[in-house]
Amino acid sequence: MVPPTSGSPPNASAASAPQRSPSAARPQATASRGAVIDPVRVLRQNWKKILWWTLGGAVFTVVFQFGAQFIYPVYSGQVVLRLRPQLGEATEIFGENATQEETVARLAQTEAQQMVMRDVLVKAISSKDVLKTSWHEYYLDDNGQFIVDEAVDDLEDEISSGHRRGTQFFALYWKAHVAGDVPVVLNAITTTYLDILNAESDRKFNGIKQVFVKKQNELDQQIDSMKAAIRRFITEEGIPAFEENAQQSQRGLEELQRLIAETTMDLSLVKSQRGQLDAKLQGRLEPSKDDIQKAEMDPALMQLNRDLNDLTIALQSKKARFGPQHPEVRYAEETLASARAQKDKALDEIVQRDLNGQFKSVTDRQGGLEDLLKKQTGDFELERKRIEELASRVAELEAMKERQERLQEERGIVAKTVGELDLARSREDSVPVEVAQRALTPRELFFPNWKVVLPGMWVLVILLGVGLIFLKEFMDQRVRFASELAALASGRVLGVIPDQKDDPTAPAKVSFVVREAPQSALAESLRQVSTNIIKNLADQGGSVVGVFSALPGAGATAVITNLASSALVIGKRVLVVDANFRRPGLCAAFGLAEGGLGLGDVLAGKRTIADVVQRSPSGVDVVGAGQSHMIELLDTLRMTEVMNGMREQYDLVLIDTAPMAIAAESMAVANRIDGSVLVVRAMRDQRGLVGRLIGQLTAQRGRFIGAVLNRPEQTAGGYYRKNAEMASKYSAETSAEPTVATPASGAT
Repeated sequence: MVPPTSGSPPNASAASAPQRSPSAARPQATASRGAVIDPVRVLRQNWKKILWWTLGGAVFTVVFQFGAQFIYPVYSGQVVLRLRPQLGEATEIFGENATQEETVARLAQTEAQQMVMRDVLVKAISSKDVLKTSWHEYYLDDNGQFIVDEAVDDLEDEISSGHRRGTQFFALYWKAHVAGDVPVVLNAITTTYLDILNAESDRKFNGIKQVFVKKQNELDQQIDSMKAAIRRFITEEGIPAFEENAQQSQRGLEELQRLIAETTMDLSLVKSQRGQLDAKLQGRLEPSKDDIQKAEMDPALMQLNRDLNDLTIALQSKKARFGPQHPEVRYAEETLASARAQKDKALDEIVQRDLNGQFKSVTDRQGGLEDLLKKQTGDFELERKRIEELASRVAELEAMKERQERLQEERGIVAKTVGELDLARSREDSVPVEVAQRALTPRELFFPNWKVVLPGMWVLVILLGVGLIFLKEFMDQRVRFASELAALASGRVLGVIPDQKDDPTAPAKVSFVVREAPQSALAESLRQVSTNIIKNLADQGGSVVGVFSALPGAGATAVITNLASSALVIGKRVLVVDANFRRPGLCAAFGLAEGGLGLGDVLAGKRTIADVVQRSPSGVDVVGAGQSHMIELLDTLRMTEVMNGMREQYDLVLIDTAPMAIAAESMAVANRIDGSVLVVRAMRDQRGLVGRLIGQLTAQRGRFIGAVLNRPEQTAGGYYRKNAEMASKYSAETSAEPTVATPASGAT
């Protein structure tokens, strides 16, 4: 291949380079930079450490069991108590159990708390039996005196209680270092509490009984006084004769009420009739059919009706004889009309006469009924007052009798209550708590219990070891696996390049491994990276790609040598450019001498691109760093023009830059290229640093193509090694012997 003979046009402008707005430079937000932990991978990777923790935990658990058994034995015991049914009445054979689980639990907790109250504990541990225990010796002062307050303080903290769900039982639990002390202390507390309950029950019952006995005596006095008052009232008022008169007066009063009701009804009807008649007379209401029919029965009106009938017949006869226009006919019609008018006038007069007669009759009846109603009402009021006076005396007597009956009923209730109190106090279940099972001497150790301690401590030690392993894994901030890099690069991982020692074909070196050992796992991984980059450039456009690294030694230069070799094989015009002015080395990697003319000289305007391009032995065109190493030249318009010239003459331009963490000029290069690739050294580069650099590259005009993970260590089970072996085996099967990759036709 003949190198280009001319540089970029002198009037090339920065506008000819592909530009992207800052907003377009951020198509995706950087993914979460937190640690991505695969539990299965961590366990497989550290299985030897987990095995040692398992064996060590077993030994430690056995030693702990026997040591604690002799040094710190603990015995536990319990006293079980039962909530007695609540008495409804003293005569009930069985009390009523509380059915609500919440109620039972609340009652049990209340009783348990009362049992361990300070005054109860003070009385309990002061008993002779407790003073004989080994437990009380822990609380003796220098003079051999029992320190009660200190012992009670510890008991309040140590004693626990619990309610057995679905039952009326609850228990107190306590632990001691001597088995014989447990039942003594627990039973002493129980006995003391029951004695206090019995004394409290006696005091309560006696106090309540005194109240009811006093009330009973007061009721007896009131009943005697009421009986005497009733006897005096009966004698003074003559109650027996009065009751007979009162009954007769009551019947008479009821009869008067009935008569008044009838008279009132009749008067109402008469008033209604009188109002209708008055309306007819005044012309406000037309006479009814009955009024007209009654008037027509009058003899004079009947004669007029007969005359009208005769005149009507005569008129019809004349019309038939002479015709309707004859004078005789007209005269007959006038006569008939006059007769009809006379008849109507007579009918009105007779109706008015009849209505006047009815009105006078009704008016007279109304007056009579009003007089009668007035008399009946007066008689009723007199009788009512007399009966009310009589009834008030009877009511007074009845009230006195009812008062006496109520006093007697109340006295009966009080007397019954006094009897029930005596009966209830005599019953054993008057105390709400009873002992279901006293505390017994424990026969087994509570701690250390080998059934719990051996497996429990063993599991705890294993969990501790596993937890420390995961803690170390979580605290490790290095990028170690492709999944972690994918999380930082939003999934844009171009490939994973295994470590040289994990390649089963054992290539001599990584540089140019694609050309020198094409069937190795390293070569296959690098070809995948090259394919992904070329595909991205074909889809998104552009040809200038910057290969960046976070720190020195990441392998960016080795990646460039293989990317260039891989692209050259498929017929691409490839140029590699050393933009690392701080520590140039790209020429040496391609087998060329360092220190010649290069990029720095082009940027300084001393040379053109054609003057500095060198052909490497592998057939790749190389532009070294040059003799002018002014870093500021990388961030100039001239740099953009140079990139444009290279873009026009080559299919793929790979830019090698200084490490980004120590060289700020790398960002200037990233801002003038088409795409950027970040090479991350596994097991060394920190996640925070890598995430920050990916964010910075994403913010530049040159789009961030993706990241490459270089030299990850093999994990337990040989994940990368297995992949490498599979790739190598497949290549060996498809080719009998290794071949050396050669450039495509036209690429030399």
